[in-house]
Amino acid sequence: MRKTLTAVVLLFVAALPLSGRLRAAGRVLIAHDFSTSAQGWLIASDTGAVDPIVESRGGHPGGYISAKDEEGGETWYYRAPASVLAQLSAAEFGTLTYSVKQSEIEPGFPDDDVVIVGKAGRLSYRFDHAPGTDWTTFSAPLSAAGWTWNWNMRATQEQMKSVLSDPIRLEIRGEYRTGEDIGGLDTFRLSARD
Repeated sequence: MRKTLTAVVLLFVAALPLSGRLRAAGRVLIAHDFSTSAQGWLIASDTGAVDPIVESRGGHPGGYISAKDEEGGETWYYRAPASVLAQLSAAEFGTLTYSVKQSEIEPGFPDDDVVIVGKAGRLSYRFDHAPGTDWTTFSAPLSAAGWTWNWNMRATQEQMKSVLSDPIRLEIRGEYRTGEDIGGLDTFRLSARD
């Protein structure tokens, strides 16, 4: 009886379309945990690119990088190093995952959460919520669904591919409120498709 039940369950799972099955995460192309350094990341601030603060503990887990808003009016971002940009073309149809936190709980203001700029154009992705004061993990698919092309159009997969194959900049939002704030970034992962 037990073997028959197991066989029936296995046949049922095999008959499900791929989207109905649980899928394992793709192969990790690059990962940054910020345990001992900023690993080349910068802060794109109101006054230009500056080094983040490396926090040795309090991360998700271990260390993390942080920055304090300069209150100049612009949204500041974490800017990825060349080592991340070099892996973007291999990550098409994969995922970009990271954890962030902010110093204050506020609904914030709408802005792009992930920005990838290439010679071909600009891609942006927005999540439907802001992080809290504890670590919040976000994951963006690196396929056209949900991405915006050049600020106001839905991205196509061809546009996504054109930017990922020749990227200039990848940025992750660090500021979620108007006024003084501190943000943290940890556990960045860029994964290939399953």
